[in-house]
Amino acid sequence: MKAAIDIGSNSVRLAFDDGTTASVITQLAFGIEKSGMLSPSGVTATVAALKEFKAMCDEKNVTDIFAFATEAVRRAYDGEEFCKKVLTETGLTVNILSPEQEAELALSGANKPIGAVTVCDLGGGSLEVISSKDGKTPDYIKSLPLGVVVLKNTYNGDYRRAIDTLPNMLSEYGDIPQRPVVLCGGSACNIAAAILNLKYYDKAAVTAKFTAKQLDDIMPILLSPKLKQFRPICEKRADTIPYGAIILQALLNYIGATEFYVSDSSNLEAVLNSELGIKN
Repeated sequence: MKAAIDIGSNSVRLAFDDGTTASVITQLAFGIEKSGMLSPSGVTATVAALKEFKAMCDEKNVTDIFAFATEAVRRAYDGEEFCKKVLTETGLTVNILSPEQEAELALSGANKPIGAVTVCDLGGGSLEVISSKDGKTPDYIKSLPLGVVVLKNTYNGDYRRAIDTLPNMLSEYGDIPQRPVVLCGGSACNIAAAILNLKYYDKAAVTAKFTAKQLDDIMPILLSPKLKQFRPICEKRADTIPYGAIILQALLNYIGATEFYVSDSSNLEAVLNSELGIKN
């Protein structure tokens, strides 16, 4: 049996090749914009989650575990120190992915329509945009530190300023190919669940096609301080979902997309399927 662990800026996720999954919000990147360092409480929470995940792997007699980190660990001054701590306390080797590796994994792991596609993977620390004529080989890759935790740290509840600033920040992506858009990541999936007004999270339900108008219509709820009351399913991510909604709405406008797909699967599934040949 194989397992993959994604150590992200906002959460840590585990997936087994039997379909079992688990996730924990740890906010590893909280405050990184000011300090350049990983959050001490986030490190503690992440290591604790990884210990739990390692125990789950041991119970299932997993023989192949690939743990990888993305933007937060990649950019933090103490990223390497964090990886050493994880190895010492859990026995897990953390592989720090490059932006290009992270982007290609998102493309290969996403549920997407056949043919030309633009996959947008929004995480806590970064937003990868990957486009492909055939859905397999990227011909456009760009990663910027525009994750939901980054925006939360930067704007601290000032949604108006975030909304006004995003178009200029997105201009760094240049000309993004106008192809069918697929959104990946926890924020995108939870926003899809909010649009559908799900009582319980359903990965099959959120892996679907939506319109930009549906997102526009639900923005007042997503930006409301009562989000957890209006959409209880968003409780765990209520502090970051507003920023995810702001980023994704601005991104769709920037690309000129009137509709989009949401994919519950991305880099974890790509690793489990041994896409790109990544191994420990």
